[in-house]
Amino acid sequence: LRQSSYRLLRLVNNIIDTAKIKNNVEILKLENHNIISIIENITMSTVIYAKEKNRNIIFDTDEEEVILACDQDKIERIILNLISNAIKFSNSNTDIEININTKLDLNKVFISIKNYGEAIKEYDRERIFGKFTQKEDLFTRRNEGSGIGLFLVRKLVEMHNGKIYVDDIEDATQLTFYLPIETID
Repeated sequence: LRQSSYRLLRLVNNIIDTAKIKNNVEILKLENHNIISIIENITMSTVIYAKEKNRNIIFDTDEEEVILACDQDKIERIILNLISNAIKFSNSNTDIEININTKLDLNKVFISIKNYGEAIKEYDRERIFGKFTQKEDLFTRRNEGSGIGLFLVRKLVEMHNGKIYVDDIEDATQLTFYLPIETID
């Protein structure tokens, strides 16, 4: 009952957030943060849940500190959603890999979440970011969910002047997004 209540609450919050974004009401509360620490802390908070689902979380970064302007709450929503999806759509007894690569020459930090399960077909790679859309047909899909999570993730990444996409790899699914390395006064 409690788990179903939390699931329903998340769905309602996602729908409300979608409406806010659509009506340009959602506002970022930008502050300078170490994006590496934020993502590492969120990732580490999912390790026990992943183990319960017979998945292993691996975190790797090329830098220990990258300061940029972001809304910490929105970044947490992005990462939690992507890790949750990676766990949900991966095969049992596999790894979920979270990698951070800093490209100072591009002034961007790239965050990738990779899981080993059924790969996303090329024709679905744009469609999965649609509102209320999932990779599988509603009547045949194996995983529950509203199909609103990746829509929200894309919008939140874009609000940070970043971009999210599905990487072209064969034996896994990897979603990558980047954020500009910019600070505010």
